[in-house]
Amino acid sequence: MNQTEWNLRNDLCEVARRLYAAGFMSGSDGNLSTILSDNEVLVTPSRLCKGFLTPEQIVKIDRQGNQLSGDFPPTVEVAMHLAAYEERLDICSVAHCHTPILVAFTVAGIDLPSCILPEVEVMFGGRIPLAPYATPGSPDLANSIRESIRQRENSVVLLDHHGLLAVGLDIYQAAIKVEHAEAAARVIYYARQLGGEKPLSPESLEMLHQTHQKIVEMETGVYSGYCHAKECNLPASGAAAQKSVEPINETELEAIVRQAVRNALSETQ
Repeated sequence: MNQTEWNLRNDLCEVARRLYAAGFMSGSDGNLSTILSDNEVLVTPSRLCKGFLTPEQIVKIDRQGNQLSGDFPPTVEVAMHLAAYEERLDICSVAHCHTPILVAFTVAGIDLPSCILPEVEVMFGGRIPLAPYATPGSPDLANSIRESIRQRENSVVLLDHHGLLAVGLDIYQAAIKVEHAEAAARVIYYARQLGGEKPLSPESLEMLHQTHQKIVEMETGVYSGYCHAKECNLPASGAAAQKSVEPINETELEAIVRQAVRNALSETQ
């Protein structure tokens, strides 16, 4: 096993621990994966608690879903991960979690509203699409996410009555998107207990949407550097330095979000 594979295995375990601790992967729920090479993918095993995984327990499969190594079977939802990689040549990692508040919205048949939180507009362009219900672990589940995830503006897909799928250039990036999406759902849920949410102004939304594309570009410069997606095709060392994009910095982003919030508050006074 080379150093890159060992690093990727460790990353999957570290992210699994974080998501388990956050309550997004209870029991044996949830699964993670990351691309190792052109025809190799590392995935979390089935029926084990993701909060206590070790690098040796990570399973290696090929792009057809055949197990190449590992003492445990891969997640039963591996087909969903492979479908995401088929549809998106620009990603390297997939995270699937059972995020409680997001799932509760789908179980209640309530759409997660847009135009409410600056973070949703900036991180996701205001879009958290919903895939139709499909039996967990079935081929139908894999096919249910294809239409939404193949659209590059979508980095997360909500699964009806099931959970959330997030993609990224590495597993940390995918996990961050899970956290942002669930945090947004939690805030909206709390707001409704307090009387309901108030939308952002059109001017604020336009500002935030202009920032969204810069955020997408910024992500290409912050990933861990060993992306193996075909479209990246960059060496592990100095990958981020080879990007020509001039992304927005954190200070500029914070100023834009704060201004959008101030605009929204001024309209309610």
